[in-house]
Amino acid sequence: MITYLGNPIETKTKSHPLAIFAPFIGSRTDTFIRRHMQDLLPGQTAVMADWSEQPAGGHWRVEGPQLTIGGMGHGSLIQQVMEATRRRLRIRVEDNFVRRSVKRFLTDQGVRVIMGEWLSWSLPWLEVAQSLGIPFFSHAHGFDVSANLREPKWRTEYMKFNQSSGIITMSEISKARLVELGLNEHKIHVIPYGIDVPLQSVVRPRLDTVRCIAVSRMASKKGPILTLDAFRRAVEVCPYLRLDYVGEGELLSAVQQFVRAFKMEDRVTLHGAQPSDVIFELMRNADIFVQHSMIDLATGDEEGLPVAILEAMAQGLPVVSTRHAGIPEAVIEDKTGYLVGEGDSRGMAEHLVTLAQDPNLRQRMGEAGWQRARECFSWEKERNHLRQVLGLNGQFEK
Repeated sequence: MITYLGNPIETKTKSHPLAIFAPFIGSRTDTFIRRHMQDLLPGQTAVMADWSEQPAGGHWRVEGPQLTIGGMGHGSLIQQVMEATRRRLRIRVEDNFVRRSVKRFLTDQGVRVIMGEWLSWSLPWLEVAQSLGIPFFSHAHGFDVSANLREPKWRTEYMKFNQSSGIITMSEISKARLVELGLNEHKIHVIPYGIDVPLQSVVRPRLDTVRCIAVSRMASKKGPILTLDAFRRAVEVCPYLRLDYVGEGELLSAVQQFVRAFKMEDRVTLHGAQPSDVIFELMRNADIFVQHSMIDLATGDEEGLPVAILEAMAQGLPVVSTRHAGIPEAVIEDKTGYLVGEGDSRGMAEHLVTLAQDPNLRQRMGEAGWQRARECFSWEKERNHLRQVLGLNGQFEK
């Protein structure tokens, strides 16, 4: 049953040992949160969110008990979510009605452990969990361990997580930043995001056209203009290259202008936002994955471990990307793909040319990427590790 603050809350005691707290339900991006809610402990997970895009206007829904504590408007970007959270969440948590409602929800659902998504958003709920004696873990993502660490307020506030049961993060570099901040190393668990990996690597036909694919929100930290510039340079050498670009965002108009300015309309297809099945079909028909991730110089926002890169590896695509955040922990240079420095679109273009001209190299790197995804980044591996850390193995499984 979906429950909303401000309306009568009618709940019955049930067995939902896991609760996941998150800023939103139904957002098109950050699909790892959807996976945690739906598949980590199916049928036994309760969800609390600040706002929900479901069912109207949302891109996915969650089955099971939910508590929504307020609306923030549809279609907000994560930076907007976090900014609004900074201003308002503490007031909400300190409101006695909110606290009582959340406590009742957790008690009625029989919650035994809580995982909060995003450090800054979930931090205020730590005290509520402690008052009920419920273990509380928080899952850090890219914004938490980049832009937020620039702010003295959050550098101080994060220290409260030493009182939590643990912190989960997606990469070794993000763990190192949290340890450097002063958080207890033994409480930080590195669990990379998990994705579906086919049983066999994709074998691609050798065609006259070589297709590149980029899948990302068109935001500064995704470097869409630099991705396009690398492709533009590569096309000058290999005119048979084509690019499928999937994504939308605040830089979409700049991307469209770039494509028109360099007369690449016949070589670049902008697909906008697409559901997963369309993306995977485009990946299966592609030959190379490309993404120029970089630091957003205005905010300091960085990637965590880009799920699209992991999905490309799972689909047997060689990856051309950047030495940024957790990407070098996924992409093995000269084995599963190539990495360049942030801003080096010329170097990225050179690697695209190398792959475009050598189908055997593409196949070899793609198979190595698929093998690495299967061994290190499968959803089964993430799920099992999360269950172990959260204490959910065995006794709560149906």
